Amino acid sequence: MSLSCNSPVLIIDSGSDLWLDLGHIPGSVDVTITGQTCAAVTGGSITAAGRCFLQATHHARVSAYDFAHVEAFDTATIDAHGESRIVGTDHADIRADEHAIVFAHCHCHVHAAGYTRIAATDTTTVAIDGDAHVRASAGVLITGDRQSTNLTIVTRPINRLADHLNR
Repeated sequence: MSLSCNSPVLIIDSGSDLWLDLGHIPGSVDVTITGQTCAAVTGGSITAAGRCFLQATHHARVSAYDFAHVEAFDTATIDAHGESRIVGTDHADIRADEHAIVFAHCHCHVHAAGYTRIAATDTTTVAIDGDAHVRASAGVLITGDRQSTNLTIVTRPINRLADHLNR
């Protein structure tokens, strides 16, 4: 699929059985994936909504809403809202609010606000704001005013949060 079209707005709602490699999205195109769409983006900006699945890499900028599931790699920037699920690694920058859930490791930076739930490990940095709750392992840098009441140190935070969500 080529996104060098003349249309400034592109909304994609496909089934989960089709994988879309969207490549780098040009700045002149406003792309939204929704429904159960499964896609990958290697740059540019995109909005993910519904129950879609998105892999974002190489400086991609993603706004995630509803129950979107986003895997962020290689310095991707994610704004997570609603009950979106984010998995971040390799220097991803994640700003989460409302009820978003974030699994972060390997040099991620997470700003956790609202009622977000964060599981962080390795060399992740987490800034706690609002009523966000963080489960972290040793080696995670935690900042913010609420860290004393909203922080739990555990040996395997990602497994524990995943187990908790699957019950």
